[in-house]
Amino acid sequence: MRNKSNIDFENIKRMSEIAEVYEITGQSEKSEKYHKSIVKICDSYPKSEKMLTCKINSLNYLKKTYKSLETTNELLNLNPNNLAALFNLAEHIIGD
Repeated sequence: MRNKSNIDFENIKRMSEIAEVYEITGQSEKSEKYHKSIVKICDSYPKSEKMLTCKINSLNYLKKTYKSLETTNELLNLNPNNLAALFNLAEHIIGD
């Protein structure tokens, strides 16, 4: 039996895919709406690597650099070897 967290994570992945389709088709406002929803949903769950990674991706889309780095730090506290967090940190360093 799948628990609620796993079901919601699957829904978040689908929401992210929908947001990407909206962005590709030039519907940025709808894409932004989905990313904001993803951040809210991720905030409503206990911190886990999967949820924090999804949140970081949406924060990056929304150009919320400080919150993205803050969340990256939370993810690295959970797992210092998390590649998604390390790549995100590197992208922010190189991008500046």
